[in-house]
Amino acid sequence: MSPLIPYFILSPVVAGGLAWWTLTRLGKKRNARAKGSLDAVVTRLQGQKATGTVDLFVQDVSWSGETELSPQNCRVRVVMGGQDASTIPPRFEVESAPGAPRPPADVLAALRVLDAQATEALKSGGWSWQRPTVSFEPATPPR
Repeated sequence: MSPLIPYFILSPVVAGGLAWWTLTRLGKKRNARAKGSLDAVVTRLQGQKATGTVDLFVQDVSWSGETELSPQNCRVRVVMGGQDASTIPPRFEVESAPGAPRPPADVLAALRVLDAQATEALKSGGWSWQRPTVSFEPATPPR
């Protein structure tokens, strides 16, 4: 029996373990950075007033979903308040499909500005090639 046989058996095991450890560590760092950038979106948009002539302000920002495995399943929810908030369709996305309900042009322009600010905060945290869904919705009136 050749003395090299243990090396042929052990080297793939060691290499596989080292690769698994490295990828796990990189995944945890990426996940922490992604969650940090989502938190940055929340702090950046929280309480912000929309620019222009519309009466809109960000009432609440939250995010939910999984950041590590599938960013498509991660959602950023921006609740808008103000008089013009009632013109925003529920769960409105700036990049929504053609034919979907849309708010008036001035409200849409203000939401595009807020969406661009959210995207900028996301890109700084590593969401450069894909990003979670950013949806705007009107605040429900108190009952």
